[in-house]
Amino acid sequence: MTTTSTSSIPHGQRGMVLVVALIMLAVITLLATMTLGTATTEQRIAATAQFQTMSFQGAESAIEGAMSDVGHLSAALASTTPVSRTQALGTIPVTASASTTYLGDASNIAGYSLGAQSQFAAYHFLIQGTGTTGSSGVNLSAVTAQGVFRIAPAAASNN
Repeated sequence: MTTTSTSSIPHGQRGMVLVVALIMLAVITLLATMTLGTATTEQRIAATAQFQTMSFQGAESAIEGAMSDVGHLSAALASTTPVSRTQALGTIPVTASASTTYLGDASNIAGYSLGAQSQFAAYHFLIQGTGTTGSSGVNLSAVTAQGVFRIAPAAASNN
């Protein structure tokens, strides 16, 4: 009978490859978990920045809408309290509203060619726009304000 010799593994190295493979697997798993956490955080930051921009644009749209709405400005002129106006922005999930306050009028309009003798007055308003947007538990709002005046025929008390 012939004996064949097989190379035997030394006793000190048995299972060492398994230990190294398990350590590498643990390190790779840890790196993957950290990467997923970072990606989720970056996604939330990007969504917050987008919602903040949408809120600001909604507030600006509310102000522009209030400035161009003659009926709204007339209602603010006749009221002693701020007049609110809500504006729909299509399918965008933004709530846009404006609050207009009448501040007063001036018959002597600087830079206006007819001057104090005219039958016109500058009616001054403060319009505060608010845009609110949110999704998935994140609600952001932006508030902007703008002063505006409209030149119109003067009321009888201004002459």
